[in-house]
Amino acid sequence: MNKALELEKAGLITEAADLYLRSLQANDDNIDSKLGLKRTGQVVLDQKSDEFMAFYRNKQYKEAVYAFLDVEKYHGQVKSFGINLDISENVYSYYQEVKDTYLNEQYGKAINALNTDNFENALSLFDEILKIAPNYRDATKHRTTARYEPVYREGLNFLKTEKNRKAYYAFDEILKNNGEYKEASTFQSEAREKALIRIGIIPFSSYRLSQKNIADEIRTYITSQISRLNSPFYEVVKSTTMNNSDLNYNLLRKLLLNKYESAPRIPSNIDAVLSGKIKDYSSATTPLKKTRRKAWLKESKTLKKEDGTEEKVTEYRKVYYYEYTRKSNFNLSLSYTLTHAQNKSVMVSDVVDKKLEDQVKYAEFDGDHRKLVPGIWYSLTKKSQLDKVYDTPQAVKELHATFESRKELNDSGTLKKQALAELSDEISQKIINYNPEI
Repeated sequence: MNKALELEKAGLITEAADLYLRSLQANDDNIDSKLGLKRTGQVVLDQKSDEFMAFYRNKQYKEAVYAFLDVEKYHGQVKSFGINLDISENVYSYYQEVKDTYLNEQYGKAINALNTDNFENALSLFDEILKIAPNYRDATKHRTTARYEPVYREGLNFLKTEKNRKAYYAFDEILKNNGEYKEASTFQSEAREKALIRIGIIPFSSYRLSQKNIADEIRTYITSQISRLNSPFYEVVKSTTMNNSDLNYNLLRKLLLNKYESAPRIPSNIDAVLSGKIKDYSSATTPLKKTRRKAWLKESKTLKKEDGTEEKVTEYRKVYYYEYTRKSNFNLSLSYTLTHAQNKSVMVSDVVDKKLEDQVKYAEFDGDHRKLVPGIWYSLTKKSQLDKVYDTPQAVKELHATFESRKELNDSGTLKKQALAELSDEISQKIINYNPEI
């Protein structure tokens, strides 16, 4: 505040006004700063107005327009703190005159650029016009043309060259950002229909009959996941024909042997067939194992000596506690192939392995486990030179941690759900990412 006053007294009005303004931005209740800005701000605003008038008199229309916008911006900044500065009516009047002249000139350039398909230049010009005058003539309509006509034409070109996915996204950009433009929605629908791959998923096979249930579960997970990803280019077709496991095994075998002429008929509304086979599978949860462990119970006692004084002593007592362990695992290896229904080419093929396991190890003690100390001993009732007490901070910490460990095991059923979710997502993503146009 003192610095601003010094600058003002020294005739550095612009610098003083800037300090007053910054002071109010930090504390808009500062009365002295408001009074200072009222004095110096008007001088600054008059200087900016003079700059505008100089450009106006020299017929520098662009410079005059932007000079006035600077006047307006500064006026608004100061007004936000409750300070009203004066702008000459002549300045307003001359601005309207120069603005109309400048915008008319820019509008003509923009229309000419639009008519010659110079969309980038036209867009830049219309953006400038609308920034100065948001409702100027039909500039908004023409700006839309300048922005989206090249995208629209690119989409049409993609359609002609059978780049249907690119065409879809070109029209999608228009529809999402602007709404309907010419026939964008119609052509987007056409592009999607041409790009769409309808997938029939046959029952997955396995080497063992006992694995049929897990094979069916995998198929269900993948079917759901492909649908959940909501890709515009993939769709799962449900068909009673494709649900026949015997027929589909025969179909897969003949497709792989290239015996197309004798392969079972694929429904006409299916473009690709997804098949899979379990190569390896195991799942198990072990029973809870209970093991008796040895430890020492640390106890502090106060003993009264013959002379009447007290002495604190630490004693270690031999005790048992119980340790519990349990394990679970889920292992699955699956090969899968997405085959083109017409030309029988392989579109996607891979092997996915999922190996998940979990285990719990915790302890229980009939007493306060926080007093337990690790160690070894050989007889509950007799002392031995081989008895050892490991009463160190780290050893005790590790022992106590087992009493606070997790007890709930993720059994093989839980692991299976996790594995199938991950596997189906991985397979679905790879299918969705397949682009036949690349």
